[in-house]
Amino acid sequence: MLHELYKDILKMKGHKIIGSAHNGMEGLEKLMDPSMNPDIVIMDHRMPLINGLEATEKLLKSKSGLRIIFISADVTVEKEALKLGAAAFVKKPFNIKSLNQVIDEALK
Repeated sequence: MLHELYKDILKMKGHKIIGSAHNGMEGLEKLMDPSMNPDIVIMDHRMPLINGLEATEKLLKSKSGLRIIFISADVTVEKEALKLGAAAFVKKPFNIKSLNQVIDEALK
């Protein structure tokens, strides 16, 4: 339910949502498609099949320059996410205003 809520709120802010996934493997497969070139990827840490750190590492090895905003309630993974190349880290819980600010900053 939160997944859909965030999509709706981001659309209202003017962002175009070009895809979404409900687990790490699905997200990785979609983003590995050469035709998929998003401006920003919002990556959650805890996902079924492949976690966000694994997905981020694989994506950035094959798609350099991809901007990933990493989201997690587990602040112990912040350093690792940023070391892997995430553009930003957002701690859960967050409000949509702070997420929009991080997105705007990452797009600069």
